[in-house]
Order: sequence, then structure tokens, then C-alpha cells
Amino acid sequence: MNYRRRKRSYQHEEAHSEEAPTLQAPLVHDQVPAGDPLMITSDQALSEYLDHIRQASIVAYDTEFIGEETYHPSICLVQLATTDSIALIDPLAVTSLDPVWELLADPSVKKVVHAGKVDLKPVHHGIGRPAASVVDTQIAAAFAGLPWPVGLARVIESFTGHRLGKGHTFTNWDARPLSAQQLKYAADDVRYLPMLWTMLEEELTRRGTLAWALQECKSSLVMELSFDPEPHLRKICKGIRLKPRVRALLRQLVVERDRVAELADQPHRVLLPDSSLLEMTRKKPTTAAELVAIRGFPRPTAERWHKEFLGILENTDQLDISNEKSSRPSSEPASAQVEVDALWMAVCTRLLAQGIAPGIVLSRGVLAEWFLDRRAREGQTLFQEGDWRSEALGEWLAGFISGEHQLVVGWGDRGAIVQEHQNTAP
Repeated sequence: MNYRRRKRSYQHEEAHSEEAPTLQAPLVHDQVPAGDPLMITSDQALSEYLDHIRQASIVAYDTEFIGEETYHPSICLVQLATTDSIALIDPLAVTSLDPVWELLADPSVKKVVHAGKVDLKPVHHGIGRPAASVVDTQIAAAFAGLPWPVGLARVIESFTGHRLGKGHTFTNWDARPLSAQQLKYAADDVRYLPMLWTMLEEELTRRGTLAWALQECKSSLVMELSFDPEPHLRKICKGIRLKPRVRALLRQLVVERDRVAELADQPHRVLLPDSSLLEMTRKKPTTAAELVAIRGFPRPTAERWHKEFLGILENTDQLDISNEKSSRPSSEPASAQVEVDALWMAVCTRLLAQGIAPGIVLSRGVLAEWFLDRRAREGQTLFQEGDWRSEALGEWLAGFISGEHQLVVGWGDRGAIVQEHQNTAP
């Protein structure tokens, strides 16, 4: 039993303990279903409920899954809710979840999730089509004066004052029966979403940021149909500067790990840890025994897949390095760091005063790279054309740096207040 499964088992026992805390009553609200969730354990019950739920104006969706043992997360529970009902669907009891995926892919039905990108991936994997007409309350909250990212409980408390009880999220969701605590936690993940979206939609309309939030939901929830090695490369390198050929080799190893992991139905970190991939680029092993000698390299992986990985190492001279560039030095000159810090402070203050969390717009690193390279890349904008960020920040920022705009900062009941002035000085 691995560490994560042991941790799940420990919390699972707590959730089934006779000393479990008393279940907290749901918030009383006309858009919050108060009754117990409907347990769906048959194909007929699933079909009947989906027919009913299609009549609703909005449907909340979430899943409970175990993702540390297989390539694709193992879905253990599906939660759906409207303003008057909640259903918990047992994937271990119904024949197929395809009817649920069809509902989520139907553009005529509006869906609401919270931090739902991972939960939406099974839709395309199951039926070959992505989820459609989805809004994400975590994204929307970032345009309503809340941090990015922010948990569901904090958003609910911010808008209603209602505090959710502590739940058992990291349990053995694939074990049956599920306890009352587990069912309550699962139900609460969707119970408040229809109400929350109504409140967020009203707030964003008042602030004038609803269109930006909807655009961000649409772009952020797009499912990548092919494996993207870039996030894995950034995580593995952790700021280490690699020569172009070494980075190209690491990229190929990352891509091959993903291909093999899917064939073996194992998560990346189980098949081959990141640290072992990086060590392979340094030691260039030529035999299975040398692979095993690399610290952390799993013996079963070396025994079964050594030919695949050694084949890549043997052909390093054939790697295409034309698109590989050394990363920018992580350290900035002292004078430049002061400039970027000051600019980052101005950007954050302006965005926060608009009620927009800076982290959903850009990072300090992105701002620094653009600012320090702007003279060498004359005419290159910070954001792409059509991106809401250009309207929210980019156009103003260009004028601020050129001296055309000024920012006057004050303090009010709700935090920073900014006033923007056009510089009319000759």
C-alpha cells in the first residue's frame, strides 16, 4: 500500500468513526436543496434523473476520484445538483457514465463547477467530445474581489456568511458503503453551486467584469487533446538552466514517459519520477542495469521499458534542438529588480482595486520578462489580441510605462482606491 492510499485509509476510518461530528444543516436558501441526496445505483434511475435534470436552467457537477494509481483518474462518485435536488451517482453500480458525459457535452444545458478542469477531462475521454457551456465559480470569484485560487468554502462564506463543516475529501472513495460524512461532503461540493453562480453573475455584472470572467472560463476549461510536455519540463527543471541539446533530450524522455505511462496505466510519478528523468540526461545509461542504478528509478519500469528509454538516449545526435532555448537567468540585476517590484506593486494595486485577483491576470515573472525585453521587442504587446487581459490591464499598462497615465492610490472601506489620470504635462 503506497503512502497516499495509507493516508486515504486513515481518513476513511475517521469518516466511518462512531465519534464523527454531527452533520451540519445546509444553508437555508431557495436555490439550495435541503433534502438528502438521491443515491443512483441503477441505469434506469440514472436515465430518469438525467431526463429530469435537463429541464433545469443550470446543473452543478463534480466528481470524487482516485488519481494516484492509474493513468486516468478512477472516478468513484459523480455529483449533480440543481436548485431543488442533488444526485450522487455510483460509477461502481451503473453500467456506464456515458449518459452523464452526454449531458455535460450538451451546449443547451448550462453547467457550473468549482475548479473543475480535472473533473471535466473524463467527458472527452469517455465520448470523444468536450464539456460545453461550463462556468467555473473559482474563476468567476477572481473577478469579484476574492483571491486566486480560492476554495469553494471560502467563496460560500464570503457571499453568504455560511461556513461549511470540515469534510473528508481524501478518503477511499472506491470503498463501499460510503459513510454519512462522506456523502455530506460530496453533496456539499455541488449543493451551493447554482446559488453561488447566481450571486457571482449579479456581482460581476455590477462590476462590469462578467464578460471577462466568461471569456476566461471558456479559454481555461478547454481540454488539451494532446500531451503538452512544457509544464512537466518547467516542474522538472525548477529554474535550472539546461543546454538546448540537454533540454531537447529531456523533452523526448518526458514525452516517452507519458506514452509508456498510458500503456502501463500508471501515473507519471509512479512509472518514473521526475528526478530520475533529469538524472538520465546527465548519466546517459546504456543498459537496464545502469537505469536501475539511477536513484529512484523503479526496477519494474527498467525491466519492462528499458528498450524504449535507452533507444532515446542512444539517438541524442538526431534530436531537433532548433526550438530549444536556454531559459532566462532567474536572477535580475538589482536595479531591474527594484523597477519590476515597483511596477508589479502598481499593477497589483490597480487590479485589486478593480476586484480582479492579480494571479489570474499574470505573474510577476511574466511581467518582468516583458518589461525587461520590451525595448528589444519593440511593438510586442504583453497580451494577445482579443485576450480580456489586454482590455483590463494591457492598454493601461503601456500608457503607464510611457508616462501617459498616472495612478493615484487611496484607502477606503473596501481597501485600495485608485484614480487614473491622463498626464497632460508638456
